[in-house]
Parts: sequence; structure tokens; C-alpha cells
Amino acid sequence: MIRARSGRARRQCGALVSVVLLAGLVGCGTDSGGQGGRERPGGPERTAASPPSSPSSSAPADENPLPLAGPHWDIWEVSVEGGGLKRAPRGAAWVTFDGAGKASGVFGCHAFRAKADIRGNTVTVSDRETKPGEGGGEHCDARHLDYEKDVQRVLNGRLNVTTEYAWVNLTDAHGSKLVLHKGRPAPLVGSKWKISKLSYSDDEWSVDRDAPGMDEVYVVLGEDGTFRGHFGCNDYRGKAEAGPKTITFSQAAPTTDKRCSKAVTETEQSVRERLDQAVGYQLGPDYLVATTYPYDNLATGFVAGAEGK
Repeated sequence: MIRARSGRARRQCGALVSVVLLAGLVGCGTDSGGQGGRERPGGPERTAASPPSSPSSSAPADENPLPLAGPHWDIWEVSVEGGGLKRAPRGAAWVTFDGAGKASGVFGCHAFRAKADIRGNTVTVSDRETKPGEGGGEHCDARHLDYEKDVQRVLNGRLNVTTEYAWVNLTDAHGSKLVLHKGRPAPLVGSKWKISKLSYSDDEWSVDRDAPGMDEVYVVLGEDGTFRGHFGCNDYRGKAEAGPKTITFSQAAPTTDKRCSKAVTETEQSVRERLDQAVGYQLGPDYLVATTYPYDNLATGFVAGAEGK
């Protein structure tokens, strides 16, 4: 991880150390260059402190000064036995600790639950129980399965916890590490999902690549089994049946009759096709990734970010 901070930013952060330890994870300063600003799908680049490489406090073993329990933690990166950090495929893995001895989440393709004993600056994960995902996880691609294997290997046993602002490291005795990012998951239904990218098979590109300056593209799923949205030129409505792993979009039809350029109209049609089919989806703290379900080499999909996240 490359860090670049001004002297003033470092002094400001130093003055806030006591506030960080007492009040939780607090952002301070702006990283520039390298991976200091971590880009999330569906939204602008975010700036955050790089994950720490050493403990920021030495707390007694019978206390828990770190706000590990409660938040939804996106498992952003993993390193096995001191190897290089591997970035998670979007929507791959997350975990929550309830503070009462339990943890739950997703390894990458399969859900899990486990015991989680938080003491001081450690957490001990034990008695893990894996719950098969839809199709036994067979619908997952090789990247997700590979990432899941590494997360399963690390998220087990006694882990040291270090924290810096919105980032947390969980490190085992062999130097294997999970890098977690704090996030509050946006609800699938009711959120305004701004579509930033379209996909076909394994290729992915910006939604406005062929039509720069087009209107924003978004979709909102309703509680009544419908959806509304704007596809770049016109407003649309349709049906959307959302389940635990899939959304079935159908009957997408325009509700306005605005005339736009050929490039915008063609892009709008591409968006419409993706929102007129059954898709498998992965939901992260602030992003939604959807692809034709069942998946094949002709699958189309989109990447969206929750507005305001």
C-alpha cells in the first residue's frame, strides 16, 4: 500500500488518536497516489487511510477498545502467509461480529456463521459452519472460488486486530491477513442504484463509454414487485421479483418519449436489455453487481452503486 500524506494531515491525525480510540473509526486526511484512494464500483473514488501494518494501541487483554462488533465489514483484501495482498472480486466476501460471541457473513460464494470471541485486540473464530449458496456455489466463477478459499484459510482461529480509521486488519500467527473495510450495506429494495458499468461475458466498460454526457442511469426496486428507473434518455417502469440470489426483471417499458442522439439511444437499449431478464446478483455495502442467470459466456450485466453511499 502506498501512502502519501501532507505534514499538516499527519499532525491533524496525530491529534485525533485519543478520539479514534474512544469514538470509533474516524477518517482523517486524504491519500494521494498509489492505492490510497480505493475505487469502489458504481461510485467516485473514495479516499481513506491505508490499512495499518502495526497495532495502533496496546490495550489490556480483558478490554475491547476496537469497535469491531456491529458494523458490516467488507473483506476487501486477503494475504496468505505473508504473500501479496489479493483484491477481492466485487461482492466477494463480508463479515459481521455481533459482540455477543457470534460472527456471520459470506466467504465469497458460501455463507457462514461461527463463534467469535473478542478480547482486547484479538478475535478468536471457531466452530465455523458453512451454508451452501444457491446451486452449491457452482454458479460462482473461478475468481470468487479462489478468493473464498483464501478467506476460509485466514478467518479461523486467533487473529490479532489492528485498526486505522475505516480499515481493520485481522492477522494470524503465520502473517496471513484479512483487510476489512467498514460499511453499512445499502438495502437492495428502495435504494437508488446508479449504474456505472455494463458487462458482456468477462468484459466490462463505463455505461457512457459510447455516449459521453448522457443522463445518469439508475434503477430503484420497489416493495410492490416493480421497478422504476432512468436508462440514459427516458424513464422506465417494469416488474422486478427479488429473491436471495436473483432478480427477475421483466416488462421494462418507457414512461416518457424523449428523443436523444443515436449513441444515447443505442446505449439506452443496452441498459434496457439488461433490465429485462433474470440476473444473479451480489450485494455489497454500497454496490450491486448483476449478471444474466444462469450464467453463460453470453451473459450481460451491470455494476451499480448506491446513491449517497
